[in-house]
Amino acid sequence: MVFWAIMFGFVTGTIAPRYGVPFLFLSPEYFDKVSFLSYFILGFACGGFIMAFNISSYIMNGYRFPFIATLYNPFLKYCVNNAVIPFLFIATYLYNIFRFQLSEQVFSIPHILFLEVGFLIGLIVFVFLSITYFFTINKDIYKMFGVRGQEPVRESVKGLKQRIEWKNLNLVKEPRDWYVETYWTLPFVNKLVRPVRHYKKEMLRNVFKQNHRNAFYFVLLCTVTLFMLSFFQNVPFFIIPAGASILLLFTMFLMLSSALYIWIRGWASLLLIVIFLIVNSLYKLDVFSNHNKAYGLNYDTEKATFTNEALDLMNSDSIREKADVKYTIEILNRWRLKNKCANGKKPKLVLINAPGGGLRASLWTFYSLQYADSVLGGKLMRHTELITGSSGGMVGAAYLRELYWRQQSGQIDDLYLSSYKNNIGKDILNPIAFSLAVNDFFFPLQKVEKGYYKYNKDRAYAFEWKLNQNTAGIFNRSLYEYKQPESEAIIPMMVFTPTIANDGRKLFISSQPIAYLCQNSFTKNVQVQPLYDGIEFGRFFEKEGAQNVRFSSVLRMSASFPYISPIVSLPSEPRIEVLDAGMRDNFGLETSLKYMYTFRNWITTNTSGVIIIQIRDKKKEAPIDENPTRDILQNSLLPIGLLYSNLFNIQDFNQNQLLQYASLWFDQKVNIVNFIMKRDQKDNISLSWHLTNKEKRQILESIDLQENQESIKKLKELLD
Repeated sequence: MVFWAIMFGFVTGTIAPRYGVPFLFLSPEYFDKVSFLSYFILGFACGGFIMAFNISSYIMNGYRFPFIATLYNPFLKYCVNNAVIPFLFIATYLYNIFRFQLSEQVFSIPHILFLEVGFLIGLIVFVFLSITYFFTINKDIYKMFGVRGQEPVRESVKGLKQRIEWKNLNLVKEPRDWYVETYWTLPFVNKLVRPVRHYKKEMLRNVFKQNHRNAFYFVLLCTVTLFMLSFFQNVPFFIIPAGASILLLFTMFLMLSSALYIWIRGWASLLLIVIFLIVNSLYKLDVFSNHNKAYGLNYDTEKATFTNEALDLMNSDSIREKADVKYTIEILNRWRLKNKCANGKKPKLVLINAPGGGLRASLWTFYSLQYADSVLGGKLMRHTELITGSSGGMVGAAYLRELYWRQQSGQIDDLYLSSYKNNIGKDILNPIAFSLAVNDFFFPLQKVEKGYYKYNKDRAYAFEWKLNQNTAGIFNRSLYEYKQPESEAIIPMMVFTPTIANDGRKLFISSQPIAYLCQNSFTKNVQVQPLYDGIEFGRFFEKEGAQNVRFSSVLRMSASFPYISPIVSLPSEPRIEVLDAGMRDNFGLETSLKYMYTFRNWITTNTSGVIIIQIRDKKKEAPIDENPTRDILQNSLLPIGLLYSNLFNIQDFNQNQLLQYASLWFDQKVNIVNFIMKRDQKDNISLSWHLTNKEKRQILESIDLQENQESIKKLKELLD
């Protein structure tokens, strides 16, 4: 019943709307299209969930209705009488599909109805196959013992009530039985329950046992089928819609619990608790643990030492920091020569801050920068020297930078093709959800080779595989391959800053040596114990092959959204675990300011100022919510909810303060240019790796907002 409550919440949009989960059911995609086939697959999966519900219910509660064992096809009769909730769900679901697709304004009404027919056909196909199986193999009391079951003649319940005193029916009733008087049979005729006292209890019990045994075989077949599907994770044909994968996961839980109940009956719940406690203990001992890894790193060599003493020793190396500063100044000198102005004016230095926010941030970051660069005649990317940020925004920025590099090297002619924005907006969630349902739910057995090493094939692999598939393999390279074009100022530097879960520090990832970003500057006037808030990935994991790490893994580390993308473990002792960069700095502004502080003298001498472009998924203002009336549960969750909902507002307040203080140590002008994504309370764009057609249109139309057009105009004036 909990699963049904969750499903009703999904399809009505009352559960997890912020993360776009309802859209996975209302607008499923298969081969990146919403189609008859995508709804058919979802219907097929829904049929599986409904049959799992019926099987589970029949196994656990069928014996409470002993009269069923005397009927023809007892399981079918049970399903018919157990169909109220499934019918209500299907009706609710179809209504919400119709309403949602109308709001999408993509399909006509006949086409929407055609899509719904696809769902119904898929559902009917699975139910038909299941019922056929049980028709063929299940036995009723007549087939088992030659006893003729009693199917009463059709008569209305009203007529029966007029002729029969219910209390004199002499029904067999035990304390565990649930008393019923009538039941439905196909074609939906209401019939009276007949006495079963003249049947031996052992006969009735054997009918249920035989049906349960056949149900177990069906559960086993479905489980093995799902397990076999895990071997086809990167075959596009098998990458079903994410909503169908969620239904598969729910179906799996129901079926396994039913199978367990068949074996040990009333001890099933206790055994599940014991199994969980045992596996949990073994997980702590790394027996069954499945720590996710960054592809390209060597986890078999001696691991890096992760202690405060080791970090103090590494970060206090002033000679290395000075060498890195000198190295980066050479890059800046090459950048200055590339942007030398004909009129003798000094160029503007552009820093880009990309936001977190899943696929919406990827698409908005890419498109706003692509559009602005096209309007500015290529000046934006040419003047950009540093890109920082988090999560999805860095994926979009990295995609644009890679295309820019390929244009510079003559591999592509046009950086501004519309197909590129279509690629970066494609679904990534389907293979992740599919892997979670058929692979990660078990213990991953498959391995994937990356370079010289093998890694588990799980939903992290699915993320990288799908991202590369969407972008024609553009990220299928190592971090080290960007070292030369960055050092020659052909393309901007990118600095990724995923958050270290162990202690909250930042992990600074770049193809360049950047020790100066990992250290806080200490003054003689303020006596305080040094506190290093960052680790330089390249040097810390140098022996473990840091420069060989796959760039797609770097993107994943920066965008490790909880539960969707697993936390990444790195080869250190104790093990460093990293998650989404947005936990510390959702826009990368802190990194940009530290970069500016380090090179403030060079910037003052060689530029006419700095432009910080902030790609934002909302306006830079904190909305003031009214005080609603809360119940006890809401009040109990209030502290945690407020902390999470205001996390990025808190970052904005802190970063705005840092910007204001920058005037005390920076002598040049700093221009903040914002590109703001169109969002409103009614049509809030989901935080997900899946976007609907309407959400994509809303994101792309954001560039036409007056404030964004003014930002482009401002950039043109500053860069001319």
